[in-house]
Amino acid sequence: MKQSSISFSVLVPDGEATLISSVVNSLSLMKNIKIYVLSSRTNKFLKPSNNNSCCLKHSRFIEKYVYHPVSTDFEWVNKIDDIVDAHNIDFVIPVIDKTIKRIIVNKHLFRNKNKLCILPELSSLELAMDKGLLSKHLKSNNIPSPKSEIVSTSSKNYDSQLDFPLIAKPTINTQGGLDVFLLKNRNEFIKYLASNKKYNIILIQEFVDGYDVTCNVLCEKGELLAYTMQKVAVVKEVKVTPQYEFSFFHDNDLLAIMKDLMKSLNWSGVANIDFRYDNNVDSYKVIEINPRFWFNTEASALVGVNFPYMYCLSSLQNKIEFKAIDNIRFINMDGLLKRILYNPFFIFKIKFIYNNTPIRFAIKDPLVVLCKFIWRTNNIISSKILKRKTS
Repeated sequence: MKQSSISFSVLVPDGEATLISSVVNSLSLMKNIKIYVLSSRTNKFLKPSNNNSCCLKHSRFIEKYVYHPVSTDFEWVNKIDDIVDAHNIDFVIPVIDKTIKRIIVNKHLFRNKNKLCILPELSSLELAMDKGLLSKHLKSNNIPSPKSEIVSTSSKNYDSQLDFPLIAKPTINTQGGLDVFLLKNRNEFIKYLASNKKYNIILIQEFVDGYDVTCNVLCEKGELLAYTMQKVAVVKEVKVTPQYEFSFFHDNDLLAIMKDLMKSLNWSGVANIDFRYDNNVDSYKVIEINPRFWFNTEASALVGVNFPYMYCLSSLQNKIEFKAIDNIRFINMDGLLKRILYNPFFIFKIKFIYNNTPIRFAIKDPLVVLCKFIWRTNNIISSKILKRKTS
């Protein structure tokens, strides 16, 4: 995608989201864009936590970082409108699904509705956020997916009709694969139901023998405007995960399923879709949808598909220049460190490292890197102190 001369300003209203760095980094690649952030997190990165988003306050990519404490929907919307008016904001671009839903539900309260980026219908968003509803939707629309059942955890002797092994997961409020379990037999399944105190309803799925694939999309009224496909890179020297090192690829069969899925939802906005390639039937199956931006959003931007920027352009009704990406590898900072520790000479692949890792953001925004280093070090020290006290 060629860099445009269009200039505009963007407000991210959920600066407390851990995914905000990826969106800010992506937008920073484009000239003439001013980024404003509204956050409910204060600048207390020395306090132990699982969220380092407050470090973005020190980013040179951000024009202004505004703190606003957790408040009612009415107060929150008013604060967004005030910032839009004060700084002549062109787009309000939410990062995570909870904020997207909050904006949709309270859209009638906004004075500046025309500043909101394109959003999905509330019914489609809620369907995507609920894995149980999504599994029913996939089945009724003949979209390939694993065989699934919705189970009440109060059913201690539930007799599943699915073959083991099974994947068990909550239908809502999952984060990064937490609370997802592989159950190898009926005994493990019964124990899981008996020990589950956190969720009333779970989704169980047949385990798909194959490998994970992730697709990222930008849509408007069910039509794909841009997309990327990625899978874990095959690396013999270092053990990697899809989050650390992956390859962009292209597959027409996968594209066809993506089109059917997003059309069935009449989707507008961005989404991250998890697939699993089934070795037994030689086909892709939809696992779940994350109706938000995603970890490593900047990876797509670095290879030419800048989703946050395209998201803004689509809201302007501008034509988007899109070219499918194929056969490009990306390594995030943790993956890069693993590579260098295994092979110190890897550091001399300067062109690859600059173009295919997030290193350029660390170079251009060093205060954020320093802040995150202090935050991580403090977390490690605090956890060790706590462990000693409790042992």
